[in-house]
Amino acid sequence: MTTTSEAVNRRVLVVDDNPSIHSDFAKILAPVTESSARLQNLLAGLMADEDRKVATAIPAATVVFELQFADQGETAHRMVAAAEQAGRSFAVAFVDVRMPPGWDGIQTITRLWDAAPHMEMVICTAYSDYSWEDILAQLGTTDQLQFLRKPFDVVSVKQMALALTTKWNLAREVRRQVDDLERAVTERTRTLNDKVRELERAASEISQLRGILPMCMYCHKIRDDRNYWQAVDNYIRTHSLAEISHGICPECYRQIVEPLVDAEAAKSKANPSL
Repeated sequence: MTTTSEAVNRRVLVVDDNPSIHSDFAKILAPVTESSARLQNLLAGLMADEDRKVATAIPAATVVFELQFADQGETAHRMVAAAEQAGRSFAVAFVDVRMPPGWDGIQTITRLWDAAPHMEMVICTAYSDYSWEDILAQLGTTDQLQFLRKPFDVVSVKQMALALTTKWNLAREVRRQVDDLERAVTERTRTLNDKVRELERAASEISQLRGILPMCMYCHKIRDDRNYWQAVDNYIRTHSLAEISHGICPECYRQIVEPLVDAEAAKSKANPSL
């Protein structure tokens, strides 16, 4: 799962059967080497103070691309599949149209999208093998596909690499947020469903007595629908899920139980032999 703290992905795959094209991309997009950086620092130290101020006012390049190369589409597909499996996806692929004897650029892009559906693709060609309409007919209309003509313009390649890797990273963050929202909705739905089931269980355990109950004013028995008179506790037990627990209320205890207890005590006092 991606996170907001995840490193920015600037991994770029160049797919071309011409080694000189690999070299061109390396010169355009490869980061400054450590030795070159030391040389620049040495030169800066030899400059006059005024010149140094001008030099330091120019920001150093902060975008570093991680380049890998493939000379055939089949090789590129294996590399992309392995990168996906390792959790190190390529953000962008620059793919040549003609790469005999293997897959052409159209076949390659199709297979790369099978392995990594979110990759940004740039199709590179100096020929008219496919018209723009032919390419769209085979690959579909998508904002994940760009077109780059050979010979390359250096600024165009840099701009595409920067813009498309940035786009890939933004899309990854959007997917992460959507996933988080979906998980939150799923969890909330699960909680609500649990509450609904609890309410349904509670409702199934409740049986309400409604209407007017015919009750004898002397013995307090209740007449049921079959015209049968039965005790209140039996009626409640058969017409609801409630259970009856008998006890004595304070008033009945004073009026009924206490006189019986007193009478029994008086009887025992009057006749100790009992």
